[in-house]
Amino acid sequence: MLVNRLPLVSNSFLIPCIYSAIISSVIALSGCVPETREKTPATAAAVTTATPEPSVVGEVAVVDAEKHFVLVDLESNLYVPAPGTQLRATNAKGEIAHLKASPEQKRPFVAADIIDGAPAVGDQVVR
Repeated sequence: MLVNRLPLVSNSFLIPCIYSAIISSVIALSGCVPETREKTPATAAAVTTATPEPSVVGEVAVVDAEKHFVLVDLESNLYVPAPGTQLRATNAKGEIAHLKASPEQKRPFVAADIIDGAPAVGDQVVR
């Protein structure tokens, strides 16, 4: 007479295996879910109309009023404005001069054309 002689699996072995399988499945599938939400027009408009916070680029090191340009000392700033980027030079009184970054760049200096205003040496340049 044959008796069913399957090896018995104890709960102490089976439970960790089940937990391990569940955790592995969750981790594997967590990055595979496609994004199905679409941006609503209000959300898309809010993203495009948000203005970035002004950040300090450097300070005016040299002003050539005759040729209408300044040299901006970037100091240790990692940001280098691309040619054509609109910049503003502000002094302690709050007066603003508008600048436009030009292609001439040699670290730590960037040349910028004076659009309007009267920048002075020591003015803070922001984008």
